[in-house]
Amino acid sequence: MTEIVTLKYWYNFDGEYEIIEKEALVIAPNTVVTANDEGWHIEVIEEKDADSIVLNWRTVTNITFYPNEIASETDFTSLINLSVAEMFLRFAEISTKKA
Repeated sequence: MTEIVTLKYWYNFDGEYEIIEKEALVIAPNTVVTANDEGWHIEVIEEKDADSIVLNWRTVTNITFYPNEIASETDFTSLINLSVAEMFLRFAEISTKKA
């Protein structure tokens, strides 16, 4: 079930629409983990269009990592076989080493 995918999200930036691609780790049906330069987002995909562009999603949680490089250097391939708890344990270990 766990796999890495590239998703396209339809964003509205103050009336300007743009498609943003995100690498995502699928952790359950319609549930993914994405990363940006500050942290992770666990998102539930609620609607896609005919071209598989994500139109509606619900962010379950935002997780901010310190230092921020932990999130921006995330390699989802190294996490693919870990449970969610193991992923967070790994990042806690990395965070304390870099702090």
